[in-house]
Amino acid sequence: MVLQTTNTRDALVAEVRHQILSGVLAPGTALTEQGLATTFGVARPTVRSALQELVGRHLVERSEGRSLRVPVLTSADVRDLFTVRLPLELTAVRLIVGQGRPLDGVSTALSALEALPPGAGWSARVEAHTAFHLALVDAAGSVRLSRIYPPLQEEMQLCLARLRGSYPDPAELAVEHRRLLEAVASGNPASAEAEMRDHLERARRGLLDL
Repeated sequence: MVLQTTNTRDALVAEVRHQILSGVLAPGTALTEQGLATTFGVARPTVRSALQELVGRHLVERSEGRSLRVPVLTSADVRDLFTVRLPLELTAVRLIVGQGRPLDGVSTALSALEALPPGAGWSARVEAHTAFHLALVDAAGSVRLSRIYPPLQEEMQLCLARLRGSYPDPAELAVEHRRLLEAVASGNPASAEAEMRDHLERARRGLLDL
């Protein structure tokens, strides 16, 4: 018996998500069942199910008129996301350093980010960046921390999509994360926490300056 690894709905979720994170679908773009059904040649019930999944992952939102659109993140949204994100990632760093936990998964994720070719699309860099932070949180060894963190990263990816084109050298993403990993791996709690704070503050300022 051969299991089907994907279905039309999941493929549609993946493609719309890719277009949102790559900037093909800009913030505020309306997403209609009929429009997506026509574009991708799928049935409207499939589109409806896919959109429900994307709403649940905060990658699509309902506007005041109840129509669906690509989220438009305000400066207040960015500040709020980082208000929640900072203590979660600092907790992960404290657990990793305090317990001397292994960082193999984080190193693997960083290697994937560093291995991206110069011509890699921004969405590929966003995915690799997200994988690094998810691996870092998982390295803390807290089941509940690993459970509550991923939905936040879905919204963070919307923030990263806004940075597309603002990095003079996209490879700088890998350099920043190498510096962060080295600080965590140093075993020095003060250094690790300081680098995490600086890392997230640089990202926050970059988003608020757009």
